[in-house]
Amino acid sequence: MKLRFNPNVVQWLRKHWWLLPLVLLVAVLAWGLGNWLLLQQLALHSQQSQLQSQQLRQMEDEKVAALRQRDFLKTELAVEKNTNLLLQQDIKDQQQKLFDLKKELAVYQKIVAPVPESGTLIIDSFRLQHGSAVGRYQFSLLLIEQNKQKKQTRAQLEIRLKGLRKKKTVEVDLLKLAGFNNKSKRLLIKNFRAVEGEFVLPAGFTAEKLEVRLTSNSGQGGTTVQLKKVISWDGHSEILD
Repeated sequence: MKLRFNPNVVQWLRKHWWLLPLVLLVAVLAWGLGNWLLLQQLALHSQQSQLQSQQLRQMEDEKVAALRQRDFLKTELAVEKNTNLLLQQDIKDQQQKLFDLKKELAVYQKIVAPVPESGTLIIDSFRLQHGSAVGRYQFSLLLIEQNKQKKQTRAQLEIRLKGLRKKKTVEVDLLKLAGFNNKSKRLLIKNFRAVEGEFVLPAGFTAEKLEVRLTSNSGQGGTTVQLKKVISWDGHSEILD
């Protein structure tokens, strides 16, 4: 079976044969242009991918550097905080040693060379400081018997807190707040006696001053003598005679 072409088509192709190379040239150029555009897009995508990778690595490096800086600052802050705590504790220890030395020196000075005062038993010092928890206070009272020949002195101790509650003046028994009963307020003193305790202020009470009252048989011939000291309240006081 033979193939037959339309004579008109054959005649048209013979007249316009030059179009065939032109069509082939256009097809080749279109193919080449398409491949060139594809290569350009691939190159652009590769550049963008490399740029994004570089930016990602830079961000990771900055993140690592920031974390290192944060850890360094945290470590430095912890060291500084620990150093401050140690310094504060050292200052507190030195203050305590100084107070103990002053108290010990006062004891022996007044035993050896009694200070003239009504009676031989004196209120030597009173110390007040913040206690073991917020809102708690510690106190320390030192009493000295100046008569070295006396075997012992009997005394009755009272410590009163004066202040305001609901805008009214009130008086509170500090020793009772610290857990002292009537028996423990009666003292037997030989040379000296330290009275210490810890207490919490009553709710709604604003302290203004403390009053230390001491009644003893330290007067001439064993007569009764009453002593009183008034101390302004500031939550952290030290009184030395």
